[in-house]
Amino acid sequence: MVRSLKEFTEILRYRELLRNLIERDIKKRYKRSALGFLWVMLDPLLMMLIFYLVFAGLFRNVVGNYIAYVISGIVMWQLFAQGTKVASTAFLQNRNLISKINLPTAIFPVAIVGSSVAHFLFSLIPLFIIILFSGTTPSYYMPLLPVVVILIIVFSIGVSLTISMLTVFFHDVLYIYEVILVGWMYLSAIFYPVSILPRQLQTLMSINPLYHYISLFRACIYDTTLPLMEHLVFGTAFALVSFALGWTIYIRNRDKIIFYI
Repeated sequence: MVRSLKEFTEILRYRELLRNLIERDIKKRYKRSALGFLWVMLDPLLMMLIFYLVFAGLFRNVVGNYIAYVISGIVMWQLFAQGTKVASTAFLQNRNLISKINLPTAIFPVAIVGSSVAHFLFSLIPLFIIILFSGTTPSYYMPLLPVVVILIIVFSIGVSLTISMLTVFFHDVLYIYEVILVGWMYLSAIFYPVSILPRQLQTLMSINPLYHYISLFRACIYDTTLPLMEHLVFGTAFALVSFALGWTIYIRNRDKIIFYI
């Protein structure tokens, strides 16, 4: 317990390094791109356009304001998926720093999640523009939006720590996780309403953390008909369990990282 708390406080002590790592990750991601950081806003818009062209005919009459429904799901999904996917190789990509400098190695996956948060904040710009011009009334739950974002960040850090540690010992985990993410996206009600699913599958949705975070996000942005408290309880539970599991796996194996990277 003492060791765990010490590691956590060490990350806080290295907050300047954390900030530099976040900036490095953002610059590296768009280094060779002609449009650069504009892709942060273009990416969710292009994905929304694809989903809209393919699925709007099926679900537009079932979901009110289908455009807002889709882009809100995409923005929240990308916050989680992009961060955890890149973080899966956080220790391998930073082997030189880890082998030369004594620092809390958890800072590397945490920094990648941090860069995804920065991307998320900028992707809110096209989201709110669409909400504004589509005539959608903003939700009175919007003050709870920071809470929802914190919950998915905590959940993402937990998943990132778990996946990055497993990848150190079993490199195939990286490719397995990429496949899992594809399936996970289609199971998270990003472009279709849960109401079209059979009742048994609707019940199974309760064990999908991303479904709860996306629903919470939609409730805070525009959809006040969603059961906010139910999703909040599930979202909080998943965040705490994910972080506890990821942190435990990391603390128990962090001394082995240097021998496997």
